[in-house]
Amino acid sequence: MRTGTFYLNNHGSRWVHLDKGKKSTITLETKSGKSITRTVIYYESFGNWATALISYKGKKISVFSDTILED
Repeated sequence: MRTGTFYLNNHGSRWVHLDKGKKSTITLETKSGKSITRTVIYYESFGNWATALISYKGKKISVFSDTILED
């Protein structure tokens, strides 16, 4: 099984991180304080930071690790 970071394009601006063949997850909070865990589709560079593309409420959104989601 694959483990590590794999780039999705030639620029190195999009990547996935696999652990034993599974994509990484991210846990975010909503405004009401509920914890939401989602699988990261891919990470994308954003200046000196990185955002994670996740699926939330049927839409794909790009979030930082400290983003507060709408309920």
